[in-house]
Amino acid sequence: PNVFTSLIRKLENHPIFSNNSNNPQLPVSVQLAIFLNRVGHYGNGATMEDLAEWAGVSIGMVYNCYCWVMIVLLQLHDNVIHFDPMELEDQQEQDWVKQWVESHSCPEWSGGFMCVDGSPFNLFQKLGWHGGGFYDHKSCYLLSTQVIILPHNLRIVDYMIGVPGSLHNSSIFSHTPIYHHPEMFLGADKWIWADSAYPLLPWCVVPFK
Repeated sequence: PNVFTSLIRKLENHPIFSNNSNNPQLPVSVQLAIFLNRVGHYGNGATMEDLAEWAGVSIGMVYNCYCWVMIVLLQLHDNVIHFDPMELEDQQEQDWVKQWVESHSCPEWSGGFMCVDGSPFNLFQKLGWHGGGFYDHKSCYLLSTQVIILPHNLRIVDYMIGVPGSLHNSSIFSHTPIYHHPEMFLGADKWIWADSAYPLLPWCVVPFK
């Protein structure tokens, strides 16, 4: 997939993936696959033993791959997840999004070039402290997140994570950076799309209620 290949290109030149040993590290693509497999599972499905058997490597190698990839991703975070309408690169992408929206709807809707929605992260079990606060309406214990994306390529430009699962999307959204400072993301006559769980604001449009 294009996203996986793009991640490899951003990761592969980092010095953490090279050493002076006679035994070179695993290819970055394999390390990234191990990392993604682990973060994509929880509970028994995310044990070191299961991942080691799945990847055909040692438990220690699974741990190292997870740590190495996480370190590099954290260092790259601010260079990847951002959006500034004053930057030339983001202005160009904004124009591409507007063209995409217009081609998939109508010219009047092209000002809506971002979307927001919530996404749950399931927890393995009830937390020991304030566990009830993480119990959602679907009878699961989870963390909630709000993600703001560009619709044409699903690029994440802002997010908030770590909120108890019992909170409503609109409540979580009210704590995001874009809610408090929409001018940092949106220019004049620009807005984001949201579903009926969100408030109707000058810069947040809910097309269907």
